[in-house]
Amino acid sequence: MDLKFELFSMPHKKMLETLETGTPVYVLVNPVEYHGPHLSLYTDEALSISLSRKLHERLNQANGTDHPFLIGQNLSLGEGPTPGPGSVHTPYKVLKEKIKKVCKSLVSVGAKRVIFMTFHGAPLHNMAIQAGIDFLRVNGVKAVNPFNIILRRMIDYVPGDYPGVENFIETDDSKEFVKTKLNHDFHAGLFETSLCLYLCPHTVDDCYKNLPDCPELFPDKGLMAMAKASKFTGKKELVREFEFAAVGLSWVKLRPFPGYSGRPKESSVELGEFFANNHILPSYEKVALSTLWGDESSPEPIMKWVRPLTLSGAIAP
Repeated sequence: MDLKFELFSMPHKKMLETLETGTPVYVLVNPVEYHGPHLSLYTDEALSISLSRKLHERLNQANGTDHPFLIGQNLSLGEGPTPGPGSVHTPYKVLKEKIKKVCKSLVSVGAKRVIFMTFHGAPLHNMAIQAGIDFLRVNGVKAVNPFNIILRRMIDYVPGDYPGVENFIETDDSKEFVKTKLNHDFHAGLFETSLCLYLCPHTVDDCYKNLPDCPELFPDKGLMAMAKASKFTGKKELVREFEFAAVGLSWVKLRPFPGYSGRPKESSVELGEFFANNHILPSYEKVALSTLWGDESSPEPIMKWVRPLTLSGAIAP
């Protein structure tokens, strides 16, 4: 992949002068992860790079600047990847330390703004990134992880979100699925496959057109019981998180395990463009501007209860 604008490949003097202007630095943190038979092990990285470039163009336009596109680091590491051939797991504590080392380096060379780009939704993965954001903030550097917005929207999903998405689907059954259960399509399904077709088509094999639908998911009873109990606390966000986790756990328990969710055969370039340009990039731009050029904080990771529940990843989530 083209990383010729990598920050640390610049002459040192030029790098310092560029960072002094407030140029944002992109740090990519994504696992090597199985995404079914039709997508690459580097799917999350490929999406992150493509979205970074498009986001950077939007930020330059919004700010009236001409900042160069700079990747400060590209970490092919991730906590809690989907099980499957080729997946590589990096424990939470190890990942957190790797990210903090990158952050220390960026502080030492005078970075002023940092954008973490990932497309991996494991809670501990994004908490490790948050540790880097917290470190940077303490040291006077503004930082953001915009993917937390997507994750929160998946948890808070209600039927009818993403109006118009059904217009890109052909069959009535699948139209109903995307209107009512789009949040069940969280890994290598029509959402992620469509994004790949639009943003990084070289990572997609045509076999996606013939893949059977992922079996219907029935939420895990244990986690649903926890969701029910949580209702008495009045914490609606916690309830929704348990409900979403119950769906995710039931997916991982599928046998045979498909490695993808939802309905990848319904994917299309047009649907990927719809998601990217109407929902993802506008929300990324908004939060980046308010965080890096404003005074707001980066959106928080989801499911913070996973860290104490798993003893910081010592117990498998």
